[in-house]
Amino acid sequence: MTVIDKILKEWAYRCSDGIVSLDNPQKVKILFEIIKPVLTEDIDDDILNTLIATDTPTKEKLLRYLKRITDTNDNEKLEIEVAKMLKPKLDRNDLIEQVVFIADSKQFEVLSELKEYLKNPIVTYNDLISNTNLDELFIPTGFPQEFIDKIINIKGSAQPSLGKGEVAFIVFLKDTYKSQIGDIVSSGKQIEIKSSGAKVMNKNITVGSKAEILENPKFKVLTNQYKEYMSGKSWVEYVQSAFNKVPNKNQYVSEVNDLLDDLYPKADIKIDSKDLQSVESFNKKIAASIAKDYLKNQNILFLNPETKDYIYIEGYEDYVKKIYDGTLFAKNASDKIPRIYY
Repeated sequence: MTVIDKILKEWAYRCSDGIVSLDNPQKVKILFEIIKPVLTEDIDDDILNTLIATDTPTKEKLLRYLKRITDTNDNEKLEIEVAKMLKPKLDRNDLIEQVVFIADSKQFEVLSELKEYLKNPIVTYNDLISNTNLDELFIPTGFPQEFIDKIINIKGSAQPSLGKGEVAFIVFLKDTYKSQIGDIVSSGKQIEIKSSGAKVMNKNITVGSKAEILENPKFKVLTNQYKEYMSGKSWVEYVQSAFNKVPNKNQYVSEVNDLLDDLYPKADIKIDSKDLQSVESFNKKIAASIAKDYLKNQNILFLNPETKDYIYIEGYEDYVKKIYDGTLFAKNASDKIPRIYY
């Protein structure tokens, strides 16, 4: 009987059902307990030769299992340690469990590496604002790209909800945490993460449907006599098209401002003639005006989850600049709020 035969016999004897299996972690733990005394001393030549002769996939599979179940208690301890490190950053247990589960999965097995990284994160807020793509931003972490992608794709459905990318920023960025009032805080900067097509406004600005706007008395006064030229257009196009037809443009601008006071009572939008020269300029003015209070104490990051490209905007002035230089686009919507695209 060879050494391997003896090990298999002893292994089967110790398994409650007498069946050995590398697919059962508890049974693999029994196997390791049998061969551990040998591995801690000089390895028997028969065992060494057998391991050398074993095909690579089988050998790698065995080593992975042995690594995972060498000491179950140590692994549980590591999970608890990483969870404690993530607690002040993510706060929510459901998100922490997802991160730990992914890091400890057979596919990645980077829980130890994550623990060490969390002790001293090397990707900073300055790196965030100097990059434009998540892959490039997170390369310095040293984690496998597939692992980073898994973390990027974590979403939280519980309130407050989290979109793709938020957990990755919190986990990999130094001094970054889940915000209590918004999305994330990084190096003291409050940051909202938005996808393309988002509305950028305070919650106290109601959305309102297109039908409600069309029934507004002030809107009807502005556009009624020009409806034959404007069928099927958005409300912004209605107003701007009428401006092109009116003889007294100063009076019309005053009436548009009255309408805007009705539609956005807390936004303080004041337009002039140049804002009505085109639909584009009118949308830009509205988009810039309704974002003023929203971006007073926070920054915004527009993220494309598919390409992982992003645009970082530092405060209101930077937002307005990017609206007017064409980096961001304010487009018509079915309701009264322009959507922001990039």
